[in-house]
Amino acid sequence: CKAIQPLYYRMAAHYPELLFLEVPVTNQNANLHQGLGVPSLPYGHIYYPEAGLVEEMKISKKYFGNLVKRVRWYQDGFCGVDETLVPEGDEESDSCNTGSGDCD
Repeated sequence: CKAIQPLYYRMAAHYPELLFLEVPVTNQNANLHQGLGVPSLPYGHIYYPEAGLVEEMKISKKYFGNLVKRVRWYQDGFCGVDETLVPEGDEESDSCNTGSGDCD
């Protein structure tokens, strides 16, 4: 977690209009991530106001670029939730699926 801290803070400063939170692991909440289904730390969630949780991913240094990419896509409207909602009865789906992490 300490390894990505400067990257995370830099990204948060770059997007002041977005809310960035970090949940530190302490003795009091050490089991919290297990209860939330978080497979490893550090781990990231992206929430969209109208939809809730739309992305979750590993964000260690190796994977941090994926978080940056996803945040840009949502912020720039390339992978917005409105694009991912398929009307009832429509069999086709977009490659950018809410919650799937498939914004490619």
